[in-house]
Amino acid sequence: MAAGEPARAIEVLAANIRLDPFQPPVASAGLMGLANYMLKRYGEAVRLLRECVSRLPNAQWPHLWLASAYAQSGQLEETRAEAAEVLRRINPGFTIESYKRLVLDKDPKDVEHRLDGLRKAGLPEASAQSVFR
Repeated sequence: MAAGEPARAIEVLAANIRLDPFQPPVASAGLMGLANYMLKRYGEAVRLLRECVSRLPNAQWPHLWLASAYAQSGQLEETRAEAAEVLRRINPGFTIESYKRLVLDKDPKDVEHRLDGLRKAGLPEASAQSVFR
């Protein structure tokens, strides 16, 4: 995925799932959801990421990606709920600025696509402390 080939990632993940149907939620739903998000198949991304969130309720990344997919598909109420879940319960200090340091996509357009979803979800760009530095 980070190499800029989400369609290929879906092929590889699907093959892995066929060979081992007991894949962990990160592969079976999470990465498939992100790959669909990157292909702008937001409805399918939402379906997969909802499954991932239900199986990994305390992990930050599925909630972030689900909020982004909801935002990109115009589901604003659901977007706000997922963003609030991250900020209220999982990581109150989350910022897009800090997340950006972790994104390793080869193509800057892919990085921007991910960040755009987070911005549309209403997640904070930077912490109040970093604004005043």
